Amino acid sequence: MIVSKKKLELAMANACMNSYDLCKAANIQYQTYKRITSGKNAKPATVGKIAKALETIAENLIED
Repeated sequence: MIVSKKKLELAMANACMNSYDLCKAANIQYQTYKRITSGKNAKPATVGKIAKALETIAENLIED
């Protein structure tokens, strides 16, 4: 899955989170966050963790 950096950043802004807050809430490593935001493929479970931490659904974060 490819995560849209713009959609992810908007969801983070809505949740009042920065990248470190998100990593802690989603229980992912910062390197994983950087890899995902650089346009690399992400595992569905990782996208799910991020979506859950941001209180949204995965469909709202992936590229169209």
